Amino acid sequence: MKLEPMAHQRAFAERWAATGRLLNFSGCGTGKTASCILTIEQYWPGARVLVLGPLSILKPAWGGDLDRFVPGSRWEIAYAKNREQVMTSSEAQWVITNHDAIKQIADNNWHTQFDVLVVDEADAFRNKDSLRSKALAKVTAEVPYVTLMTGTPTPKSVLDVWHLAFCVDRGERLGKNYFGFRANVCSPKQVTNTIVKWVDKPQANDIVTALLSDVTFRVNLDDVTEMPPLVTRTVQVDIPPKLLKMYRQMQYDSLLELENKEVVNAVHAGARLQKLLQILSGAVYDENGAVKDLHKERHELVLDLALEAEASLVAFQWEHQRKGLEAEAKKRGIDYGIIDGSTAIKDRERLVEQFQAGKLQVLFAHPQSAGHGLTLTMGTRLVWASPTHRADLYEQMVHRIYRKGQTRRCEVIHVAADGTAEEEVYIKVAEKRGRMEDLLALVCQLQELAA
Repeated sequence: MKLEPMAHQRAFAERWAATGRLLNFSGCGTGKTASCILTIEQYWPGARVLVLGPLSILKPAWGGDLDRFVPGSRWEIAYAKNREQVMTSSEAQWVITNHDAIKQIADNNWHTQFDVLVVDEADAFRNKDSLRSKALAKVTAEVPYVTLMTGTPTPKSVLDVWHLAFCVDRGERLGKNYFGFRANVCSPKQVTNTIVKWVDKPQANDIVTALLSDVTFRVNLDDVTEMPPLVTRTVQVDIPPKLLKMYRQMQYDSLLELENKEVVNAVHAGARLQKLLQILSGAVYDENGAVKDLHKERHELVLDLALEAEASLVAFQWEHQRKGLEAEAKKRGIDYGIIDGSTAIKDRERLVEQFQAGKLQVLFAHPQSAGHGLTLTMGTRLVWASPTHRADLYEQMVHRIYRKGQTRRCEVIHVAADGTAEEEVYIKVAEKRGRMEDLLALVCQLQELAA
């Protein structure tokens, strides 16, 4: 299959070829992988390429696209068991490996044999202090052509973009010192006597966008393809009186006394909130890691909602929630699949194929395990069994079903207990997504002005 690039993919190729080092913040489902392949085939056809990405998408996304668009291309995946052999002996033009390989690559200077570095889902390297981020900084300094790709660069704050930008321009635009950058774009807010939270200043997005505009490329999914409607709604679930009493007790006292007098402690606010969400989800972990079942009504509601559509994706947060949903699915005799951290790569591929072929009614998925690289356009409904705090995971999950190739109206359903922390979490995630989208919209506007 010959790669017939779309206009935005040609535009990306021209920008990357002109700059040599580029941030690609294009939205989920816009074909960033194909854009990279196009650029390299057109401008650096003899270059040796190193690709870093989440382990789960290496073969289906990168290997699959190379086979489709560049038949006969020589590529090899470097897993942990064969990484040294691939890095030192392989003659493949494209070497594809997972994010966590970067430290070993940097320590052994294996990157020096490559001309091009592509970092897929580069938001994994936002934390400047992590070992893999420090290794990436070394590697990006020594590989001539670099692109970092993510559709969710600033899920929490504009600060999230600093290290990604540093890996592209060595601090030329946002500064070499993170703390100096933070002082310029954020204001300190005293949370407790010892804890300070840095909050984005009102003009932070404008400042950062202007500084990075010449090394940033961005298109939205709606800009490059005509998409069907996407609607979002919240469905309330009733809380049994006994459960509501437990919830309120934990909410105000940070303790939950179960019927057998066992006590679950939540030491700080974050842990308390997690316990609150766990209670509402149907069960809670005690201090020994054991599951204490509280109610099953939510599992029934989630399955009811999922089965209203021909095929649905259900996002769960905890193992106990997955087990409860699975038990309800078995009881109803429906065809389902599960993707979480324990799902082998070959099983993920099989489940995706079955879902896309219409053989599964429901696919239960954990956002951290299924949020990248999966095309699930047979599904037209995403049901959040419980909310996630992370705007990037939320965005990625939505775009498993709402992406290029989707032709039908899609719906995202938030399941929430009325008057509880769940509603607040959904609101906060929407606010974070709003701030991120504001920054990305500004990038698009500056590109249009430059054109």
